[in-house]
Amino acid sequence: MLINITDASFRYGENRIFDNVTLQVNEGDSIALVGANGIGKSTLLSCIVGESSLFGGTITLRSGLSVGYLKQNAHLHSLLTVKEEMMTVFAAQTELLFKLDEAAKQMSVAAFGSREYAQVAEKYHKLTLQADASEAYLSTVKVNTVLNGMGMAQFADRQISSLSGGERTKAALCKLLLQRPELMILDEPTNHLDYKTLAWLEDFLSDRKSALIIVSHDRYFLDKLCTSVWDMTADGVYCYKGNYTKYKQLKAERTENLLRQREKQQREIAKLSDYVARNKVRASTADMAKSREKALERMQIIDAPSREQPPPRFVFECGTPPSEFPLTINELTLTAGEKVLLNKCSFKLRRGEKMALLGLNGSGKSTLIRHIAQNSGEYFGKIVYGKNVRVGFYDQENQNLDVNLTVLDQLWSVDLRMSQTEVRNRLAQVNLGADDVYKRVGDLSGGERARLGLAMVMAKDCNLLLLDEPTNHLDLPAREALEDALRSYEGTLLFVSHDRYFVNGIADKIAELDGSSLTLYQGNYDDFANKKMPPKAPPKQTASHRTAKQRAEQTNRAQKIKSLEREITQLEGELQRLQSLLTDVEVVSNYEKLSQVMSQNRQTEACLSQAVSLWEQLLSEQE
Repeated sequence: MLINITDASFRYGENRIFDNVTLQVNEGDSIALVGANGIGKSTLLSCIVGESSLFGGTITLRSGLSVGYLKQNAHLHSLLTVKEEMMTVFAAQTELLFKLDEAAKQMSVAAFGSREYAQVAEKYHKLTLQADASEAYLSTVKVNTVLNGMGMAQFADRQISSLSGGERTKAALCKLLLQRPELMILDEPTNHLDYKTLAWLEDFLSDRKSALIIVSHDRYFLDKLCTSVWDMTADGVYCYKGNYTKYKQLKAERTENLLRQREKQQREIAKLSDYVARNKVRASTADMAKSREKALERMQIIDAPSREQPPPRFVFECGTPPSEFPLTINELTLTAGEKVLLNKCSFKLRRGEKMALLGLNGSGKSTLIRHIAQNSGEYFGKIVYGKNVRVGFYDQENQNLDVNLTVLDQLWSVDLRMSQTEVRNRLAQVNLGADDVYKRVGDLSGGERARLGLAMVMAKDCNLLLLDEPTNHLDLPAREALEDALRSYEGTLLFVSHDRYFVNGIADKIAELDGSSLTLYQGNYDDFANKKMPPKAPPKQTASHRTAKQRAEQTNRAQKIKSLEREITQLEGELQRLQSLLTDVEVVSNYEKLSQVMSQNRQTEACLSQAVSLWEQLLSEQE
């Protein structure tokens, strides 16, 4: 057992956060911690690592347990470069290699066969064994692998203090992944990661030996990694076996069973109470009545499940049907400074289609969808809306909100013909109640602002929706409610989202923005991912979108990747052979042979590191 939590409770003043929580974490566990925003998930994690103190109960960690804790939006603070900071994880290994070099220098000046030489040779032999056991020669390879996988290789030589907040959070996660503690506690590690980085992180964590506790709104991530779920509610924390999808099923069954048992008990209570009331005063039945009265007193009342706040009720109306192609893009080019985001892109959206825009961070997805929303008919018909199209646009930055207006006035501004009752009802639909309507928009939380922005889209009769990251700041119940609403929506939809579960449940077409070109795939995210898995042959349906030159480059790249994979295998074998020689007494006792082997070892290590970096780069380009 790694952690034992017994009757834990926590309060802020008179505000109860959680009570009587009893849980365990064992070796190999992979736990998802879920619950509504503000329910206390981050507080529980803070108590586990000892940053916050319990009001009551105990949390006991196994003696010597190494714990890595990534806070939500944790920023790494350092004056080192990214790569230098990552290498601090392997300080012991770096010191070992330094000592090895020092020992080699001492051997070079000691007389061969002397007592001094024998002592240094023995020291060198022991250091070599330690370096081999700790994989000291692979430290740089490990750092490069994680930085490449997390999309941070481009920042390797940048000082951490010069990075953005999001980049420093990713750097903190990279460092934690390299440390590989026995228990990793990750609070929202998936925020703002693109789909390729998420897939890499899932594979990396799947191969880990660490136990995991994860807080994340990424249901796809939780489904792939987690084997149990801690569900944090107002009643307590309940543990369910299985991934997120299984948890949803088990929770629904538990709630239904609990309600059924409660109803049965309430009928029994009513029956006993009625008997007592009718027979208590009669001498002939008084004893029986008292017996039933005691049975009532002994009965453990089954409490009804607490009424969790219902999720928002999103409804997007689609009135007048548009023409067959509500949106047509004709050879559109987009730039950001000197960078070409999109080069002569063309596609059509057919009536009723729902297409997701995917791409790496910074590829231009939000720029494209915002440009489409704001520039109808621009550039001589490069962006063309069909007849009878009514557009609804959701901006992830919520730039269309006026921070000085009240919530009520902000929604009313969409359609002044609505009555105040209608406006209030629409706000109530998205869980903005009577206490919220007179708040300033600027005082709203991220989740409240997101729900208000979606309510503004709902207030319009739109048959074409353009949504940029609509799930940002929404908790899991709200995401699922939005997903259900968009799945039922009869209009046409173009949207950007990092939430692969959300994309998978809605999209019937995927548009991948990569390297200034747009490639179309039929199907949902799973279909897209299956087509992108190795071997990465160009999908047949996208061949028409690639030029002859691009197809030739793709083939050449694939050949290079195969060649590098063979080279890496050979280099790893050679490195293993050389490292075994470094522990050979015959080699260690012969300075000339030892120097030669050490030189070959360093060269092989450098070649392996270079080959792995190039292989990962080509693999990324091919994807």
